[in-house]
Amino acid sequence: MKIYQFFAALIAFATVPFIVANNDEDEDDDGFFYFQDDNDWSESAIYPMSCIETSAGDAVVFTLYNKNHNQCKRRSKGTYKASIETFVRSYTRQMEKEYEAKGAEYEVDDEVFEYLECQQYYYNNNMYYMKIGCRSTGKGFQVHAYTDMYCTAKANVNYNMGVDISSLRVNFETCKSCVATSSYSNYNNNNNNYQNNNYYSNGAQNYHESMLCSTANYYKETCNGSCKRAAKKNSSSSSSSYSGDGFSAVGKFFLWVLSISAIFFLLAGLAQRKKMSKQDALIEEAAIKSSGVDKKLVPRIFIGFILFIVILILFKKKVLTWFFLVAINIALLGYWMHLKNKAEKNAAVSGFQLYGESGGVAA
Repeated sequence: MKIYQFFAALIAFATVPFIVANNDEDEDDDGFFYFQDDNDWSESAIYPMSCIETSAGDAVVFTLYNKNHNQCKRRSKGTYKASIETFVRSYTRQMEKEYEAKGAEYEVDDEVFEYLECQQYYYNNNMYYMKIGCRSTGKGFQVHAYTDMYCTAKANVNYNMGVDISSLRVNFETCKSCVATSSYSNYNNNNNNYQNNNYYSNGAQNYHESMLCSTANYYKETCNGSCKRAAKKNSSSSSSSYSGDGFSAVGKFFLWVLSISAIFFLLAGLAQRKKMSKQDALIEEAAIKSSGVDKKLVPRIFIGFILFIVILILFKKKVLTWFFLVAINIALLGYWMHLKNKAEKNAAVSGFQLYGESGGVAA
């Protein structure tokens, strides 16, 4: 009898770690959160931009930020998109863990998750299909009616099906830390302890440092130009928490370098121009007139060009900004070198005429 009790206790003791490690496994019976992620999200952040309609279905556009992001204002890792189902499930799981750490409960109606996938629905003796999609504002979700079983063709009229999805919340245009801050230090410590005893299978894991950022990063899809334009179009113009993908610290440094160098080349060119002979000045004026530009308009055109570059910088049009800044530097440098070489040639010719070929004074 004692031997039987000994083996029973041994078996029970051996199975305890697996029971503890699989607390989340029951909640993830479809393997959604089972993947390998070695990224350090401790100082990273995520910024849900907008919910947009795409040819492949509605999706959430988001931007991931590396550490030292200054409330999602710099050090962008990239802008991506993910299906509503992917983003909402990962976002909800993250919020559940954070609320749990504070001794509270993040309440979400479990039935709502059913509508993240296409569901049949009978209305007025007609069969429709329902699925959660984007609101017209791009800042929330609503249930859409479809005419096909794959929820790809929307019904002409979006009927009021009486489905309450108000518990489904995603804070758009809000910078959210991937990992809870120091106010949840106990939560982070518990995470680390949990992760040490975590359940692994073929290198995959069902618990991550950041359930939101890890999952969004793992399932992310490319957000091309049209995707980003759609997301920005939905973005609130009054939002001040997000400033877009601005210039990095290195970028700002080179902005100053190219701006100062352009000013230097401009001043050097103007100084060299004052040394021009009257003949060269007349030739230059004739060239300007032949191009159809009034000489008086040249300074105004130049000032307008500078203002144009400033506007590009303010609107964070990085490619165009670098192109025009480099172009104006090359143009000003070329003009200065042209005037300098011309002055040197004129000086050499004047010296030859003054002293003659043999070195003596010309008659």
